[in-house]
Amino acid sequence: IKAKYLAAGSTDTVRSRSITGKPARMLRTKWTEEWERDDAPGPLGMPLQPLLVSEAQARINRSANTAGSGAEELATYFVGQVVGQMNRPKKAGQVVQDMVTEYADVLTRFADEASALTGD
Repeated sequence: IKAKYLAAGSTDTVRSRSITGKPARMLRTKWTEEWERDDAPGPLGMPLQPLLVSEAQARINRSANTAGSGAEELATYFVGQVVGQMNRPKKAGQVVQDMVTEYADVLTRFADEASALTGD
């Protein structure tokens, strides 16, 4: 999954109803392309579409890490267009720490600007 995210650009996503029955943005893969074909059946609504595809998706996801299985071409993941800005792996803890640091920096700037405006 990480390799697909890091290799993807913002144009590599598509809105598809192929997994949930509701429009959701995900990586474009052979799975989404097959569901988009003119001769493909339309996706069912929620909750029927997940019932239809959940077993297939589970098998695809289990096999996707096996080299040469072909499942990696079918595996798709929910992600927004921000995927184009993902350029290196980062641990979740580091993401949270970066957000806290940025938040603290913004608070300090706001406090400094408020002091400058009020003369404190």
